[in-house]
Amino acid sequence: MGEELKALTEQLHEYNEQLLAIARRARERNQEPDFFAEVKPFAEEVQAAAERWKEAASRWIRQTQPKYVHERQIEATVDHMTKLSVEAFYPSVPNRRIKQYSQAVAYTLDLVKDRLGETS
Repeated sequence: MGEELKALTEQLHEYNEQLLAIARRARERNQEPDFFAEVKPFAEEVQAAAERWKEAASRWIRQTQPKYVHERQIEATVDHMTKLSVEAFYPSVPNRRIKQYSQAVAYTLDLVKDRLGETS
């Protein structure tokens, strides 16, 4: 279980970095994306990974009860990732909002990764 959660955490970290790059490119291009060709497939991929991560993280929390990691943080992270996976494509979304979501996601992912190291 720990290896699965660790791999999924790394995958979400990569998605988070990709989303920052996508947001940067969207602002440079300054045009609306093709929702069905660009946004929807990537958002669905991110959401599927986030849901798998949520299930694994929830099981891990219930079994090991790590310090400072709670179910609500996991749910908020999945929510932020889901929003970010769509909003990053649109140049009209404020950069500040993208950064706030991304930083919140990175914080929780780092926390989970650190606590996984302690419990394994």
